Amino acid sequence: MTLTKKQLANNLLEEIIKLFPAAKTELANWSTDFQFLLCIILSAQTTDKQVNTVTEQLFAKFPTPEKLSRANQEDVEALVSGINYYKTKAKNIIKTAKTIVEEYNGEVPRTIEELVKLPGVGYKTANVFLNDMYQSNQGIAVDTHVKRIAKAYGLTKEEDPTKIAHDLEKLYPKEKWYLVNTNFVLYGRYIFKAKKPDTERFVLKEYIVL
Repeated sequence: MTLTKKQLANNLLEEIIKLFPAAKTELANWSTDFQFLLCIILSAQTTDKQVNTVTEQLFAKFPTPEKLSRANQEDVEALVSGINYYKTKAKNIIKTAKTIVEEYNGEVPRTIEELVKLPGVGYKTANVFLNDMYQSNQGIAVDTHVKRIAKAYGLTKEEDPTKIAHDLEKLYPKEKWYLVNTNFVLYGRYIFKAKKPDTERFVLKEYIVL
């Protein structure tokens, strides 16, 4: 049976949801929207497991934007040194905390346009935050897993994550955008892996083009 690209995209999401019916972020130790945003910023080019090893102590010492905004960068670096690019990330989360305090009265903004102005926050980070926290559907977040799967099933020919996001946004109904990243990430992390993929559990194998 021949499917349109839009039909394939939606069937693929449905099949992945069957594999992960309770899909949710694997970032841990956070209890507020601010802390969750920091987890996502710290997770860039780093595994969620690595992030989870540093956030408990980080949030114990700096649980709020007010406290983090006044932090010494070296103190923050010491707490997050177990992750990749920790010096840059330490600087970014302090600056983000200051911006949230000074420009948003300590409240994390809830629009793409405002979030991407924060240090360390791009289109992907903003959408992971908004979709996981609020099912906001302002866009689709594309990381390495989403990129790999989208290209493998011929849903995009782009390389740039934001361009891939916009391709996917054309294929999925807006009310489903929040489902894409979380489910594709788990599929890519545990089944459609870059190394040693679990090919027996691939869904819709006949539509894989790579």
